[in-house]
Amino acid sequence: IFFSIGLFDYNQVMEVWTKHWWDDKSLSWYRELFCDEGTAHGKCMVPVLGGANYEDESAWCMAHFDATDCQDIRARAQYEFIVAHYVYFTANGIVALVLALLMWVTLNVLQAIITLPIVQRSKESNIPLWLTFPIIGSYTIGYVLLFSETAIDEVLEDIKWMGITYLVSGGSFTLLALVGLVLKCYPVLNTRQKKVKQGVIILFIILIILTIFAVAVVFATSLIYSLSIVDLPLTQYSQIACALDMDGSCTGCNSPYQELVCPEWSKDDVARVLQTITKQSATIAAIFLVYALATLKYGFVLFRHVSRYQIEYV
Repeated sequence: IFFSIGLFDYNQVMEVWTKHWWDDKSLSWYRELFCDEGTAHGKCMVPVLGGANYEDESAWCMAHFDATDCQDIRARAQYEFIVAHYVYFTANGIVALVLALLMWVTLNVLQAIITLPIVQRSKESNIPLWLTFPIIGSYTIGYVLLFSETAIDEVLEDIKWMGITYLVSGGSFTLLALVGLVLKCYPVLNTRQKKVKQGVIILFIILIILTIFAVAVVFATSLIYSLSIVDLPLTQYSQIACALDMDGSCTGCNSPYQELVCPEWSKDDVARVLQTITKQSATIAAIFLVYALATLKYGFVLFRHVSRYQIEYV
């Protein structure tokens, strides 16, 4: 379900990657499938604007194949490839919604069958496991935004702070899991232990609230930033394009003349990638926010449950 939701709004960026990675080895199978027969490793691989050594696609095509139809062959293949992926992403979205609905129905039916007290004890035993997913997800996304090969935190300060906040959220979720482990292992056999456990639960609730705040900041920042991307200066777009490009399609990244820095990437290409990054960040943050809110609800229920403990000795 998570990976299907992660494909949300991926169509725009898929068009950009198709445009700039089309001649990459990783897309060779798709070229074989969609390019005209016999052109997958030839005419269909014409680079954007002809690459570094040619004026345009026609010059590249004439130099390599003494022809002028390379751009048309590539355009047809890329169009069919993108349409196929639109269908794939749409199908994944529908499947994700159906799976989420089935999971919700299953959880409610299961809770009705095995009774609430048993569900409560099960949740208390599995809090660390329940929080494993947001822990791994927060640390992974924070690492990707800050330290991956395509990290653009040095160019965009907002992305840097989003990555840092994800790492902070991962730390908060980790502390929650550790406190949850204490709650799982700490027994209540007398009044003193009952008060200690209540104190630990209060700490648990405070940490949840801090975690909710951190995740909410990521969610809000991602949404706001996705709307402000269009206001970036042109010089930043070129720098970002050089940072995002992993296939060598950008030329002139070291040029002192701004107009020669990565002319292959348009402002719209960069904006699409950045908007997809921020929208996916907002989507993932929303999922983590659901985790945190559900954990907060459990914390209050657990505190009320422990407060009602009656300890008697025979």
